[in-house]
Amino acid sequence: MNKYILVAFAVMAMTFYELSGGSEFEPGETSLVIFAEPKPMVEKTDERPAIVARADTSIRPLTDIAPARAVIEPAVSNASVVVTPVALEPETFAVTPEQPELDIQDVAVQQEPSMDLRFVDGDRVNLRAGPGTDFAVVGKLVRNDMVEVLSDDGNGWLHLRNAATGDEGYVADWLVTAAN
Repeated sequence: MNKYILVAFAVMAMTFYELSGGSEFEPGETSLVIFAEPKPMVEKTDERPAIVARADTSIRPLTDIAPARAVIEPAVSNASVVVTPVALEPETFAVTPEQPELDIQDVAVQQEPSMDLRFVDGDRVNLRAGPGTDFAVVGKLVRNDMVEVLSDDGNGWLHLRNAATGDEGYVADWLVTAAN
């Protein structure tokens, strides 16, 4: 292969030598003129006035310009409120079947627990079947995927659910950030 490259360069060099004139080449006889003769520069003595756009300040002086944070007075001040009585239609009641009265003390107020939503902070994060790298990968998460934290045992792994797909698994806690 190396011999082929050397032979190819030798053939190209010989071809260039022969096409450029070979041993009969004399510089200057067949060469082209690269630079043209410089022409003298003619200076223009045509004086024209400079055209400049200027603001017309003769109408009012510049000191009358309003400040940037002008105080705007309200259009209506100390307006009194007038209450006008309106004639109402006679009251009509709809008959509804009696409902059993609920004792408020018996009903326990149940509040829905607030969801712990966070964002994935890694470019590509493995969603695992258990809390550790020994467990199988059951899914992938990408940066800014929203996840719901289902449990945090404090062992460095979070049990979470992907908010978009519903996939559940475990992710290292340092790979997610709070959703503000």
